[in-house]
Amino acid sequence: MHKRLSGLSQASQIKKQQALEKTEKAIAKLASNKENITIRSVAREAGVSISYIYKYPELSYKIQRLREQQKYTLVVNKSKRNKDSKKTEILKQKIKELTLENEKLKAIIERTKTGKKNIKELKSENIQLAQENIRLQKELEYTLQNLQSAREFILEQGRIDLQQQATKTEIKEIRQISEE
Repeated sequence: MHKRLSGLSQASQIKKQQALEKTEKAIAKLASNKENITIRSVAREAGVSISYIYKYPELSYKIQRLREQQKYTLVVNKSKRNKDSKKTEILKQKIKELTLENEKLKAIIERTKTGKKNIKELKSENIQLAQENIRLQKELEYTLQNLQSAREFILEQGRIDLQQQATKTEIKEIRQISEE
């Protein structure tokens, strides 16, 4: 009888080992396929019952731990994708800006390659700008002179007003003294 029990125990151990191997393979497969790892999905993939997994606390603990890691990884990956997406948009915008700048520079190079005609145009424009600069300087001098005259006029008006107020005050004081 002891031999029979030993044989049953050994068969039970083999069955247990095979089921554990199946669940380990199922976990590995779900992880490599990036599928959700839950007790139900592992049981379905391994071909064992959910109660079988709960019968082995270390197995159910491992599945729960992997599930939590997977949740964290999904959050981190989503955050990383968002950052990558923002970086991509920034880089695309920078490429557009550089492309426009490149086109402008190419146009400038083409204009300067045509030679003397553009240089003559630039000299003519330079002379016109110098003349306008002289005109604006004269206008500024005229405006500054008028501003100075206006300041002097305003100050003079202020002095006159102060003198008139002082005179009125003196007249009031004299009247008060004479009334007493």
